[in-house]
Amino acid sequence: MTRPADATPSAAMLSAIIPTLNSEEDLQVLLAALVPAAVDGLVREVICADGGSIDATAVLCEDAGAKLISGGLVAAARSARNERLLILPADLRLAPGWEEGLGRKLGDLKGAVRIEGARPTGLLMGLRAPPCGLVVDRARLIDRAETRDASALIKALGIGAKRA
Repeated sequence: MTRPADATPSAAMLSAIIPTLNSEEDLQVLLAALVPAAVDGLVREVICADGGSIDATAVLCEDAGAKLISGGLVAAARSARNERLLILPADLRLAPGWEEGLGRKLGDLKGAVRIEGARPTGLLMGLRAPPCGLVVDRARLIDRAETRDASALIKALGIGAKRA
């Protein structure tokens, strides 16, 4: 299969990293939202950094073709094939078409890019900010202390990040 002329260039390809711990339900929704980005060539691989799940997270990763590693976000970053990483909390809900805006911005931007998630609904609405994702250079993550807390890492690395 050949890539269309307007497809995302390889320099903009991302490795998606998702920290998981018994995240089967949330992960199923997030992986489905990543499919269009994979088809467009924006997301080259998905790595789940698992903290010891006892649910069907591992089976879901295998079925979806996602790489499952034991360890935190730094271990996942070290195993990534791309220099740009897309860090996504498992409970992030991506809006339809999210990949189009991000793909357009990646070629022009240097540094971190923030990806907003959908607002929680029902009882959770107003209790917490919506989760967000972050595109960051691999080198910025590898040099950090190991962590499984995507929200804290995104907050620390996302200071001054442009919005997708």
